[in-house]
Amino acid sequence: MYQGKRFLLTHIWLRGFSGAEINILELATFLKEAGAEVEVFTFLAKSPMLEEFQKKAIPVIDDSDYPFDISQYDVVCSAQNIIPKTMIEALGKPQKKLPKFIFLHMAALKEHVLEQPYIHQLEEKLSSATLAISEEVVQKNLNRFFKVIPNLHYYPNPAPESYAALEHLARPFPKNILVISNHPPQEVLDMKPILAEKGIRVDYFGVWSDHYELVSPELIATYDCVVGIGKNAQYCLVMGKPIYVYDHFKGPGYLTDTNVTQAALNNFSGRGFEDKAKTAEELVSDLLEHYQEAQAFHQQHLEDYRNKYTISTIVGEIYQSIETKQRDITCLDQEEIAYIKAISLFIETRLVRLENDVTNLWESIHHYERLNQEMCVTKEALEQDLAAKQAELEIIKTSRMFKLFQFLRKVKGFFFRQRTH
Repeated sequence: MYQGKRFLLTHIWLRGFSGAEINILELATFLKEAGAEVEVFTFLAKSPMLEEFQKKAIPVIDDSDYPFDISQYDVVCSAQNIIPKTMIEALGKPQKKLPKFIFLHMAALKEHVLEQPYIHQLEEKLSSATLAISEEVVQKNLNRFFKVIPNLHYYPNPAPESYAALEHLARPFPKNILVISNHPPQEVLDMKPILAEKGIRVDYFGVWSDHYELVSPELIATYDCVVGIGKNAQYCLVMGKPIYVYDHFKGPGYLTDTNVTQAALNNFSGRGFEDKAKTAEELVSDLLEHYQEAQAFHQQHLEDYRNKYTISTIVGEIYQSIETKQRDITCLDQEEIAYIKAISLFIETRLVRLENDVTNLWESIHHYERLNQEMCVTKEALEQDLAAKQAELEIIKTSRMFKLFQFLRKVKGFFFRQRTH
C-alpha cells in the first residue's frame, strides 16, 4: 500500500519524549518499515529525540529554506499547521502533481493554540483529511474553528505492532510498578515509600526523573503494572497490561467497562475524573485491591483493543480514505501566501526560540537540583563518617590503653622538666 510512496511529516519541534513528538516518530517508523520514503520537517531538532530518528535512518530537515519539490511527494502530514515555506510558495502556482495534505491535531486544551487550526482557512483549502487524537479534541478545539471539519478521522495515539506482539502474563499481585509521567502529582511520588514497605518496587520515568528515555514494549513488559496517562494507555491496552490512569489531572484509576469510554473520549488524560483525587495511601490501596480485576478486564478486551489501537489499522483506514476521495486544490493567491509565511516566520523565530529557552532553563534547574541532591547525599555521608570517627575517638579515650598512655606521657614530661632544671 505504501511501497514507493513519499511522505513528509512535519512537527514544530523534535527534541523530547512528549506524546506528540513520539507520535511523529512512530508514524514515520511505521511508514518506512512499510516501504514508504519518509522525511520529517521541523523548526528545531535536538537531543534526545533527534537521535531516535537518526537510529532509524529517517531524515530530519530543520532548514526553513530547504528546497522541497512539492510535486515529488504523495502525502504531507502536518502537525501544528506547519508546512515548509517552499511548499507554500509552490501552492501559488499551477502544479502537475500535488500531494494529499493531512492535518493532525493532538491536544484539547484551549491554551494549546498550536494544536488548533490557527492559520485561517489553511485546512479548508488544502486538507484531504483532518485527524484528531480524541473526541475531546473535536469538541473543545476543532468545532470552534470549522463549520464542517474536512474528512474527519481519529488518530487515537495508535500503538506500534511491537507492543501488540508482547502479552502481559497474569500475576497474583504486582511486584513492580512503572510510573510514566512528565508531570507527576505529589501523591504519585509519595507512593514509593508506602509500596516499598510492602516489598513492591516502583520506578519513575519522565523528564524530571533519573530515567528520561523512550518507552518501549520490552520495558513495559518487565513490569506488572503501569501508572500513567495518554499514549501509555494504548500501549498497555494492546499488550493486555493493567494501567492505572492517574496523573496531574487525576483520573479514573484502573480501566473498567464503566469508565473506559469516558476515559478514551478524553484521550486517557485523566480529564473528566478530576473529582477522583486520591492520597498516596488511597492510590496504593486501590492499585493493590483491584489488580486482579484490572488484569481480567485487559485480558477480556485484548483482541478488541488490538484491532482498535494498532497503528497499521488506523493509518491504513486513513490512507485508503484519502486515496479514494478526490480533493482539488486551487492555487493560493499571493496575499494568502504572504500571510501564511508571516505566521510561520513568527512561530519559528519567536515562539520556538522562546519555548526552547524555557526548556533549556528547566533543564539547567533540574541539573542543579540533581547536583544539590548529590551534594546533600555526600554531605550526609561525610557527617555520618565524622560521627562514626568521633564515636570511635570517644571509645579510645575511655580505654585503659589510652589512659595508660596519658599517664606515661605525664611521667615522661615530669622527668624531662627535671632534667632541664
